[in-house]
Amino acid sequence: MVKRRSKQQELQTLQQHLLQTLDMLSPPAKGAQLPPPAEWPSTRQLAEPNDINIYKARVLLLNLVDSGKILVTKGTINKSLRWYPSVKHL
Repeated sequence: MVKRRSKQQELQTLQQHLLQTLDMLSPPAKGAQLPPPAEWPSTRQLAEPNDINIYKARVLLLNLVDSGKILVTKGTINKSLRWYPSVKHL
């Protein structure tokens, strides 16, 4: 009998994958100075490799912002929010 994963477990797995993708795509920080937000990955850049739509990715990413794991731009840059790991090379 195959045990089904709960919806919560699936969402946590997706968030983990988004975090890994964000870590791979994010430019390195220079000391304590973060790169310019225009260089941070966009929602679409994070959603596509994880095979999810941008709306679902944004909700999952905003939950990660609330938990302090990632940073998000205050507004959009080229019509997209930008994301950065909160502890990347700091």
